[in-house]
Amino acid sequence: MTAPIRPLDALERLDWLRLSRSERVGPITFHRLIESFGTASGGLAALPDLAMRGGKMGGLKVCPKSEAEKELAAAAKQGARLIARCEPDYPPWLKATEDAPPLL
Repeated sequence: MTAPIRPLDALERLDWLRLSRSERVGPITFHRLIESFGTASGGLAALPDLAMRGGKMGGLKVCPKSEAEKELAAAAKQGARLIARCEPDYPPWLKATEDAPPLL
């Protein structure tokens, strides 16, 4: 359940944040979506259909792009950055757990 070690570009990081902040997407579901759909963008696109097939009428709340952009901007303003589980700076001991958070 681990992605190859590689840095994310800005758009991928935004999609990872959006997917991880979407309703009913915990760490394990996040990584399964990445495995199934190849990218966080693919997982985001699939969420509404998956929710309907799972019986969630009206879909589920997908984190809006603007909300994720604000979060990234606030982090940058504080000198912080998000580290994705697939990136080299992610702690190896945490990455080894099944339910490791997608982003720190």
